[in-house]
Amino acid sequence: MRKLFKYYLPLLLLLFWFNSCEDYLDVNDDPNRLTEVGLNSLLPAIELRLADAQYSATQTAAQVTQQTGSYFGYFENFTMAGTWSTLYLRVLANANILAQQAATAKAPNYEGIGYALQAYGLTMLTDIWEAAPWTQAFDGSNNLEPAYDDQPVLYNEISSLLDRALPLLQYTPVDCTAEICVAASSDLIYGGDLDKWIKMVYALRARLAVHLLNKGNANATAAISAASQAFASNDDDFEFAYNAVTRNPWHTDVALANNTGNLTVAQGVYAVQLLNGDIYNVIDPRREILLGEADGGNYVGVNSYDDNAPTNTVDFTVDTYQSREQTPMAMLTYAEMKFIEAEANLQLGQSGPAYTAYLAGIQASMDKYGVADAAAYLSDPAVAVGAANLTLDLVMKEKYLAMYLNYEVWTDMRRHNYATAVYRGFVVPDTQRWGGPAQRALFPIDEFNRNGTEVGKVVRSYSTPMWRDGN
Repeated sequence: MRKLFKYYLPLLLLLFWFNSCEDYLDVNDDPNRLTEVGLNSLLPAIELRLADAQYSATQTAAQVTQQTGSYFGYFENFTMAGTWSTLYLRVLANANILAQQAATAKAPNYEGIGYALQAYGLTMLTDIWEAAPWTQAFDGSNNLEPAYDDQPVLYNEISSLLDRALPLLQYTPVDCTAEICVAASSDLIYGGDLDKWIKMVYALRARLAVHLLNKGNANATAAISAASQAFASNDDDFEFAYNAVTRNPWHTDVALANNTGNLTVAQGVYAVQLLNGDIYNVIDPRREILLGEADGGNYVGVNSYDDNAPTNTVDFTVDTYQSREQTPMAMLTYAEMKFIEAEANLQLGQSGPAYTAYLAGIQASMDKYGVADAAAYLSDPAVAVGAANLTLDLVMKEKYLAMYLNYEVWTDMRRHNYATAVYRGFVVPDTQRWGGPAQRALFPIDEFNRNGTEVGKVVRSYSTPMWRDGN
């Protein structure tokens, strides 16, 4: 069985006392503190924290992309400090330990997973802040002020991690003991299925390549190649599944809070307009699944940047898809791979393969969300435009909806500089009032207190595009 939920309760108990002391954010050795945890206990703890980081990042990024909107107004800037600390202290440091301990124990599959998890976490880090400590991040007490690596360096480091992961994941140990092989009970993402971990490596490669499309067509070719070796169906998606013990945070933190009047965020104005057919003149069958039922059938999302906007009529409930108790935290998906193929093929002028991938991505999303009959939507003239008429805005609209509540959508919007030719109908909030559009998170205040000299070298303004997005 892919997800063995009975192991979640021990995992939660483990998280109360398990911490890494290797990261530069937490370097003091404590002789009374546990310094080594078994691989089979370490892995699920990291996976849970990676899902936490994904949620934390999306909480902010989704407001920028208007997939959600806050009841308390828009923001002038943000630091995403919680995501930073979760990635460093709970994900990257411990995934580094996992890989090191696995290498010592001659457990190559665990080691490969450790590198793959580091690669995903490091991708999050650089795509949110651009520069970050990495090559000196694990020096511990030998270096309390690690230098920040620029984004080109970090992208190369991520690529190297994936290169290291692949042969280790492909290796079949001769002596498959519990300490050497990845048991289903230890892997709460793929249940020990190494073939799916291999596909995840290619999926992340595809995402990284599409991030760099502005830098030349070689990246489009690389994206298509990697995506073709990645996920074959929704069953391969890189996602963390929840259960009745460890519940989806969109359910616990948002839907349940809304039920008690502790309002936080609701579905955002742009997402609702797309689903409602306000921009493309076709009502999306995912509307009720993602938004719920609106009073009187009048769907209005939260518009937190306009004080005079109408009141929203939709909200996250325990029944809307993303905020159900056990909806998985999707990080990389089959639908995303299809839209990567579509965008990359469009850039290369290959409209036929682009259109095929575009339709496959829509169908994958419909299947993922449980749409019973997607045929009418797929045949609507606003969707079924034919290969010769496929445009980038159609691809990115469908990717935006398929990846609803995934921080990656923010990266897509920044790659395209929030262009309304690509995101038709998207309104960039008043830059004079709000200081955007947001191109990055600001560095957390703690970084200036702890490592001020180094962070001062890489500070950029909130609205300065990243290296990734330039030509």
